[in-house]
Amino acid sequence: MQQTIYGETRKDQKVKVSNRKKVENFLELDKLMFDKLKNSKNCLYNNLSIISDQTLNYLNACTDSNESHQLKLLLKKEFDECESIYPFLGDILVDEFFTRSNMSGEKEYFILNSENKEEFLESLKYEEVKLIAEWFMNNASLEYAINVEYSRINDIVVEKIKDLNFNLDYDTSYLGSKNSHTMQDYKFIIIDGQIETIGEVHHLLEKASMTKKPHVIFCFGLSKDVENVIKVNNTQSRFEIFPVVIKFAENTLNVLNDIAVIHNDDIVSANKGQTISQAIRRELNTGRKITFHSNGFNVTPVADESILFSHRLFLLKRINETLVSHNENLLVERMKRFATKKVKIYLPESISKNTTFIRELDYVLRFFKSNNKKMIQFNNKNNKNIYYVPESCIRYISNKIKSLDNTYSELFKMITYK
Repeated sequence: MQQTIYGETRKDQKVKVSNRKKVENFLELDKLMFDKLKNSKNCLYNNLSIISDQTLNYLNACTDSNESHQLKLLLKKEFDECESIYPFLGDILVDEFFTRSNMSGEKEYFILNSENKEEFLESLKYEEVKLIAEWFMNNASLEYAINVEYSRINDIVVEKIKDLNFNLDYDTSYLGSKNSHTMQDYKFIIIDGQIETIGEVHHLLEKASMTKKPHVIFCFGLSKDVENVIKVNNTQSRFEIFPVVIKFAENTLNVLNDIAVIHNDDIVSANKGQTISQAIRRELNTGRKITFHSNGFNVTPVADESILFSHRLFLLKRINETLVSHNENLLVERMKRFATKKVKIYLPESISKNTTFIRELDYVLRFFKSNNKKMIQFNNKNNKNIYYVPESCIRYISNKIKSLDNTYSELFKMITYK
């Protein structure tokens, strides 16, 4: 195996061929460097950030030769792959590669319960992450979908959300100057098509004006005349009507079906021989609560959990049956809409630069999502950290180390450029 640099080589560059001794020196010297960093709790970087992670500091340390740089890249690549699977798995890989502390002897199975939750919390470094983890233990479960957002607030906020979220491209001009708009106990109609004339919705406009009840129209389009009449009367407070004009696209084809399921109602469609004017004359059903924002809207379901669960099973079956990855992605997005148990975590924008904090938070959230699997308590004797990872990850690490050993052992020549 030969390691070479990438990119175009200048004519004045000289090729250098190194022998096996360089590989042996790298393995020996970098082990010493890794061990030396064990007691260096904080390392200051050029950008004035401070990192206390032994493995990250080792990987970021400058090498004294092109050969060492190339050899370390092999380890960095495996580290990145491990981190993409589970946070801190890269740390375990590098530590095991250099220390050979015998992972088979470090296995302790772990199931989170009321008796050992303090043990897990104590393994975390950041107090804020501990508080988030403790809140999750007391208020949520594995069924909850978790969403993390950055905001301009100064504090970390965690909230449990029962509404279903539709992130989609729709006409937000009805929001006017508002960032969001909420309606409760609203009348609604779901139309598979466009509203072309005032006559088609005349009865709805009159009813909304008389009762002063909020109305929502879900559809694929409005004529300019209908749009202007609704906006003018909304502005003059004669009624409160919010048309959800969904822009027709591949990812919105089944949006109306999902909206109908959530509202436990049917879609008005010409394919069924229905007309808009006839459908509007009937007594419209009532929705519970809907909040419109710039990226979509949140809905409190009218349908009970059994109906939503049945629809999730239907979508899951479709996902399992589809043979096209693109279609699968669209179905997965629809599945996400029907996650009725959600937790939203708002983080201050300033904290986004704290990569070690974000890494530990990601680790905690992955832990909760994986805790129904067989978990291993891994005690890193080198830096005294304790990690909780799925058993499959430990097997993955073992295979990675074997692969690295084989790669380095088969390196007899290296090609680099001066």
